[in-house]
Amino acid sequence: MHKVEFSIIESSLGNIVLVARNKKLTELDIVKNDFYTIEKLVLRKYPDALESSESFNTIHTMLDRYLKGERVDFQIEVDLSEETVFTKRVLMEVKKIPYGEVRTYEGIGKSLGYSKAPRAVGQAVKQNPIPIIIPCHRVIRKDGTIGSFSMGIELKRKLLALEGIKFSE
Repeated sequence: MHKVEFSIIESSLGNIVLVARNKKLTELDIVKNDFYTIEKLVLRKYPDALESSESFNTIHTMLDRYLKGERVDFQIEVDLSEETVFTKRVLMEVKKIPYGEVRTYEGIGKSLGYSKAPRAVGQAVKQNPIPIIIPCHRVIRKDGTIGSFSMGIELKRKLLALEGIKFSE
């Protein structure tokens, strides 16, 4: 049986919703909704889920430090079993991007042997269910511009700025 747990924490970015299955992180979302609304949405998707701040203590501490601008290496176990093989490969490559550095969609593709597939890489990055932990905000366009972000360009800009990377566009 798959044990699903969740936690909701307040942050400077909004409420962060964390979901784990069998102690492995499966989702991270940042939303503006109130706690009650978020809890209802999580339980609609995972009816047997249990709210458990205790299970997420380590990640809470890491996220808090990260959002205060501290360098954090998120060594968190993730579960990407719902993703395609290609998306998993891309996201695991993105997970390797060091704090304070960026890579291009094309560069990620080349490192995986898909040198002509930057758009496919972009679509895989867009599917990332665990932003920040799998730092898709660190992936930019080949021309050096910021690119897109499933949670909005302003959030991407904030996350990069936390790591000392600024974009003027």
